[in-house]
This record gives sequence, structure tokens and C-alpha cells, in this order.
Amino acid sequence: MSNFRYIFGIFTLILAASVHGQVAKDSELYKVLKSKDSLLFDAAFNQCDVDTMESLFTEDFEFYHDKGGFTDGREAFLKPTRENCEKRDPEAPQYSKRILIEGSLEVYPLYKGEELYGAIQHGVHRFEFLNNRNEYQKGDIAKFTHVWMLNNGEWKIKRELSYDHHLMENKEPIMEVSVSQQILEKYEGSYISPQVGSVQIKKDAGNLLLVSEKMQAKLYPKSEDTFFMKERDVRFKFIQSDAGEVTKMQIIENDTVVDEAQREKS
Repeated sequence: MSNFRYIFGIFTLILAASVHGQVAKDSELYKVLKSKDSLLFDAAFNQCDVDTMESLFTEDFEFYHDKGGFTDGREAFLKPTRENCEKRDPEAPQYSKRILIEGSLEVYPLYKGEELYGAIQHGVHRFEFLNNRNEYQKGDIAKFTHVWMLNNGEWKIKRELSYDHHLMENKEPIMEVSVSQQILEKYEGSYISPQVGSVQIKKDAGNLLLVSEKMQAKLYPKSEDTFFMKERDVRFKFIQSDAGEVTKMQIIENDTVVDEAQREKS
């Protein structure tokens, strides 16, 4: 219940801020917070600079994510990043990228009387990740809202919401076909992906259901051995041996194999 009150309170702030209206994109406040946004995500995704990230959050920072849940406190939020950065090979390319959608950033000032004490920053960003060929592929697109507080001349994020995560839409619709239950049953089982780990494939009312630790997606038949997602231009092709045994599942994006999940023997 307390988490709901916080979220409701943040959106109340947004509504209150809209009374003043968003600031112009050539205003000093907009430019300052846009530069802070760039600094934050560069530190998180490009530099693995946890110290810079720490300087941009209040100690009582709270993070709300529509898939990953609630994180209470700056240190709890930064701990996974610290651990991942310690393991990261500085010579290796960054695994993922964050790209701000051009024109999406908005800033709304927060006043108490005539005094500026904070601001609401809202925008849309998308993500890309490395496939097994070291090529970047499109990932989720999402909205974000930052509540910035101005204390002693320093801007810091007190609350962050990350929401409406969804996969990029297909450019062209793919025709769905009907396949037999016998074919669907042949693909059921456990697969191991180098990128996401264990993946389960199950029958689901004439389609297949892909289930992993971090996601669940319905796969629709394009042909007897190839399935697709409606939310994103990704196909899943099941590879069989000469004996007709399913050995692996290829994940294909933009006509490129980006991952191969080997089927586990039962």
C-alpha cells in the first residue's frame, strides 16, 4: 500500500507541475537536466561509473520498475551495478545501449511559492543489446519519469519510474498459419541460451509459449518449423537432426541469427 501511495504522489506532482507547463527546450532548466540525464545513462551503460551514478541520486532514492519491481534506497539500487562492473572486461564492448528518443524529453518545474525546489523529467528511451555476433539488436522501448530535487544548488533524483516496457513493433505483419498439435508437442521442452539462460517452450492453444526467468512471450506459427512474435520482428526457427529430433532453436532478428538455444535432453 505504501508503494502505491508513493506512485500516486509522484503522479500528483506531475499533474501539479503541468499547471506551470513544461519549460522550453532552450531554457536553462531543460538544458541542465538533459545534460544530467545524459551523464547518468552514460555512467550506467557506457562507463560503468558507479561513483557518478551515486552522486546523481539522493540517499533515500526509490526506483519503481514495471517488470523488475520496487527498489528502496540508493545503495540497494546501485549494488547490482557495482557487482556487474567489477566483473566487466574493460576491453569488451558494452553489452547494451540506451538511446533517448529524439524529441521525447519533457521537463516540468516544481515550485513552492516562488522558489524552485525540483522538477519532473519525463521521456521515452529504447535499448539495444549485443547478439552472439557482436552486433547490436533492438530491444525494449519504455517511458521514464524522474523526480529531481534541487538541494544546495545540486540536482539529484529522488524518485524514478520506469514503465510501459514493450518490444519494438514489427514493421510488417507476418501471416499466421495453423499447425498440428503433434508438431507443437515436438518443440516442447527445455532449451539453454547463451544470452538468457534456461528457456522453456510449451504448447499454448495452437501456439507456443516461451518462458524464461525474465520474460514470457507467445510465439505464433509462420510455418511448421518457424514461429514469430507479434510485438517485435523476431522469429524462432527449430532445427532438427537427420533423424527428425529437435536439437536447437535459432532466434532470428532482422534476418540475422542473434542467438541459438540448445535443447536439453530429457
